[in-house]
Amino acid sequence: IWPWMLCGIIFGHAQAMTGATMGFLVIDRLMLDVTMPITQQSIGLVLMSGAAATLLVQWGLIPLFNMQPRMMAIAGMALAVFGLLINAFATSLYGIATSYALASAGFGFTRPAFTAGSSLAVGRRLQGLVAGRVTSVNGSSYVLAPTIGVGLYEVWKPAPYLIAAGLLTALIPYVWVKIKE
Repeated sequence: IWPWMLCGIIFGHAQAMTGATMGFLVIDRLMLDVTMPITQQSIGLVLMSGAAATLLVQWGLIPLFNMQPRMMAIAGMALAVFGLLINAFATSLYGIATSYALASAGFGFTRPAFTAGSSLAVGRRLQGLVAGRVTSVNGSSYVLAPTIGVGLYEVWKPAPYLIAAGLLTALIPYVWVKIKE
């Protein structure tokens, strides 16, 4: 299960790092006053677009396409990279919302790919062990990644998105070679 655990750590950190900075990105790119209601509405629109895209993938596209975990992971990473690259430089509310929705749709493929792939990598006897590891990897993403993302954002605003996209891009050939259906 090691290849799946590595993927889960990288997917999760990329998602947590970029999600933690999204509110700051909306405020800074759109030059919004944090005391105005439009600011919260704008952030809410972006976050809801990401949540809706994730649900669309998990409730609609994955069952429709009946994808295997490896292909879900590769497709998800490619889509997340595309969204994150646009997100790094988007300058309008709709550009930010659309690019975040694309990245979230990508992560909507990668999370279930990681969970299913890890589970399918072992027999029935080891399911509890794998479930525990999957849960701990998912939780570990939210320990340091948000702080790292905010720190990178403070250094250079596109940094968390570009670094996350770079990590996911590097992970695609790894998944292609190391993980078999």
